[in-house]
Amino acid sequence: DKRGSISVEGLKEIAVKSGEELMKVFRTGESNKSVGSTKMNDRSSRSHAILKIIMERKTMLNPRDDDGDGKENARGPNKSSDLVVKTTSALNLVDLAGSESVRHTGASGMQKKEGGMINQSLLTLSKVLMSLGQKNPGHINYRDSKLTRILKPSLSGNARMAVICCISPSDKYMEETRST
Repeated sequence: DKRGSISVEGLKEIAVKSGEELMKVFRTGESNKSVGSTKMNDRSSRSHAILKIIMERKTMLNPRDDDGDGKENARGPNKSSDLVVKTTSALNLVDLAGSESVRHTGASGMQKKEGGMINQSLLTLSKVLMSLGQKNPGHINYRDSKLTRILKPSLSGNARMAVICCISPSDKYMEETRST
């Protein structure tokens, strides 16, 4: 929209308080992931999936007493002089659908269109990553894909990233393996 917000159909934000609750949300997301069968893969991802985990920690600090005796205030929490420090971290777990060659997948109709959209978003992500790896990247265009707009905070600034790629050992799919 005009404010730069990203709209994703079916997106949900769910607060969890334990590892068990987080895993339940993870499993729900996995079960909702769009998959289909192609000549390359019986269970081919038909879309990307992102699980964004935001962790918050609040620490209440009581400033030292103003009379200079070095003793901490004993006024208790929720007083006007208490200071709350909030630390926030985000972790994006991203499952990217693989790039697809129509000649290998045998896709047609809607599946062919999905494959084209997947390939376009992967190409945009690749361009962004290549730009970020340059010494003086200049302007980096995150706006060409919803995927790169959503991941922008995790790709720029002081963010850290790790990538795990699943590739095929088959010579038949060498082109897809190299482009990964």
